[in-house]
Amino acid sequence: MTTSHNTLSRAVIEYSGYGARSFPQEDEGRLKLAFDGQVSDQLLDQVRQILVELGQLKPDWSAHTLESAGIWAVAEMARNHPDLDKPALDALAWIFTWWWR
Repeated sequence: MTTSHNTLSRAVIEYSGYGARSFPQEDEGRLKLAFDGQVSDQLLDQVRQILVELGQLKPDWSAHTLESAGIWAVAEMARNHPDLDKPALDALAWIFTWWWR
């Protein structure tokens, strides 16, 4: 089964709590509420893979501030995942900068 680009982007936002929480909180329950069974399971796998990839990015701290590292990370993720929309990429920047605080 193939998921649409908007669906995957929405899943990133739902799973992380972007726009609804004060800090990133991974919650598969939000996916299950937002999407039906098999779709939520597939999306959960895809979102987790994206977050693993995000976590593997290592900024050059001699060249970046936290803010510029977030911008760099989003550019990397956008290049690797052109299917993600701006709100989903904003969510990834939020997550990335939270992790590195």
